[in-house]
Amino acid sequence: MRGITKDRLAPAPWLAVPAGLALIFVLIPFLGMFVQVRWTDLGTLLAGEAAQDALWLSLKTTVLSTVISVLLGVPLAHVIAYENTRRNKPTWLGRTLTVLVTLPMVLPPVVAGLALLITFGRRGLVGEYLHMFGIQIGFTTTAVVMAQIFVAMPFLIVSLEGALRTRGNDLEKTARNLGASRTRVFFEITLPLTLPAVASGTALTFARALGEFGATITFAGSLQGETRTLPLEIYVQREIDTDTALALAVVLLAVASIVIAITSLISSFSKSRLEGAQAGRRPEDLDPTSPLQIITELKKLDVKPQKCASQPNAVEIHGGIKERGVFVDAEIKQGCITALVGPNGVGKSTVLEMIAGTLRPDEGAVVNALGEDGASTVVWLEQRAHLFPHMKVVDNVAFGPRVRGVNKEEAYRRALAELEAVGCLHLKDRGPTQLSGGQAQRVAIARALAVDPDLVLLDEPFAAVDSAIAWSLRLVLRNRIRVSEATAVLVTHDLVDAAMMADRLLVLEDGRTAEQGSTDEVLSNPHSDFLINLTGTSRVGASADSKVVRSENLRVETISNTRAQFGTARESAHAQSVAAGPGKAGTQGTAAAQNPADGQRCATTPNSANTGAPSLNAEGTVVQTAFMASGETAIVKLDSGDLITIAVNVYNRDALTTGARVRVTEVAPASAPPGPVSGSQ
Repeated sequence: MRGITKDRLAPAPWLAVPAGLALIFVLIPFLGMFVQVRWTDLGTLLAGEAAQDALWLSLKTTVLSTVISVLLGVPLAHVIAYENTRRNKPTWLGRTLTVLVTLPMVLPPVVAGLALLITFGRRGLVGEYLHMFGIQIGFTTTAVVMAQIFVAMPFLIVSLEGALRTRGNDLEKTARNLGASRTRVFFEITLPLTLPAVASGTALTFARALGEFGATITFAGSLQGETRTLPLEIYVQREIDTDTALALAVVLLAVASIVIAITSLISSFSKSRLEGAQAGRRPEDLDPTSPLQIITELKKLDVKPQKCASQPNAVEIHGGIKERGVFVDAEIKQGCITALVGPNGVGKSTVLEMIAGTLRPDEGAVVNALGEDGASTVVWLEQRAHLFPHMKVVDNVAFGPRVRGVNKEEAYRRALAELEAVGCLHLKDRGPTQLSGGQAQRVAIARALAVDPDLVLLDEPFAAVDSAIAWSLRLVLRNRIRVSEATAVLVTHDLVDAAMMADRLLVLEDGRTAEQGSTDEVLSNPHSDFLINLTGTSRVGASADSKVVRSENLRVETISNTRAQFGTARESAHAQSVAAGPGKAGTQGTAAAQNPADGQRCATTPNSANTGAPSLNAEGTVVQTAFMASGETAIVKLDSGDLITIAVNVYNRDALTTGARVRVTEVAPASAPPGPVSGSQ
């Protein structure tokens, strides 16, 4: 087997032949020109009046046209990029604008000049009216600048629009969620992040404007000192004095090369700042704020579990989006964390958008009682941290308060306090790329809570980090939200998130509210199909009077005349005793193990050896074993036709084999309050 080498993705060797031919084709003309240049007389050749006029006119008009192209082209590139990504595909306006901007790039320059002349010339569509006010554009220096802008600006727009479209707008969304205005987002987030693309586009624009010939001679003519730029002077001198033409060509190439080199350096410098020093990044296992330290710090906080039943409603949802098939009746309690769970595509994100106010229901209404006059402060924490890469950690956290009008000193004081609360104060001067995944997410938590929000929306905030890191993040986020007394809505697919963080649970199925209530109540007695499958419980009986049974409360006995499944009766009793804990082994479960019916032996789940009257006693057949959300599971079809799921473990694995006949008995738990199924994810 061949190992993976660094040059595994190197181009195929045969590509070097056409690549070399292309390079030769480009270089030989330059070599031929440089050989003919009279280098010793270069100063004398360029000292002529015509050459000087052309040189300075080109520099002035090119700089002016480039500045105007940047001022006009950058906003247009942003508009086109927005239209091409607003619905995850280009809109008709985006397509139209793209075609219009690209057109000058593919038109022959002479045609471009003719279009400008017909429009802005003395008898043109617009020029005729301008002439009435004494304004003449054709065959003036203004015409030179306009011709350069017309043919050069599209290079900036196209290159910048492509960069914007590729980068996406997640950081802009984050800034808006923190309260920044559109203008502030543009100048503080978008422009700094697109500076490398702007620099590259500016270099292309300058080089194209400097070399413009066809549109200029058609629209502006060739008047020395007025409209004759370097390319035009080279064309004129080609027939009069070839040596002067070659000297001017060298100057043209030198100026273009210098500008491209400078802008490339600016672009590289900007990229290096955004990418940061990766060498300073620490792996998560070296993070000084370990889970143990976090727990120790959080114990110092005055965190009291919320009694949500008596809390007023922060948000009431009685509406939905008809097109998406979502209609929800739900209550979000003030000061509590509500977990929103359900299958993929059920409408969780739609509900979150309605709560945030970014999506208005077309049926019913959403009532927000938070904030003054319903003007609540809402922050949205997503799967990824989306830290601004051009800002330090402390600047990221201070961004929200600053854009909401807090003075700079107070904003940074608050930022440092929030960083300390999540155990990241030592990271305040680092760049985002120097953080590990868990560190970045904790900084994002600090940034979200630094604005003192009324409502925190959490869209699977732990999905992008390792499970070990997610464990500590749950502690940090839950306690920070409770200390701040904010209302929170958590969208998650992970039962651990819901059980560990949420005070209340809201379950969606088929775009509707399936069940809601306190987390303990809902998880101990789930009724929705989604939650039953997620927790490893089962529904038994007709739908009108069905009963939900929990896997850990089920005892399984083999009822076929086969060899003992568990070994000796003493081993079975000992296993149950160990599983239940010292002094807690259920007498009923142990007796059944020592004296099984018809001399058969049984296997029990770890928590089933508890006293209590059985409410389910039925026989069935193991039809399948599979991996579900709650782990390895056996599906048993009872003789009544009901299907139940039973968690497979070391105690019952041998009994729960496909095709085996078993007796399933429910044993009421003797201790411990009901909660989520052990080991469920």
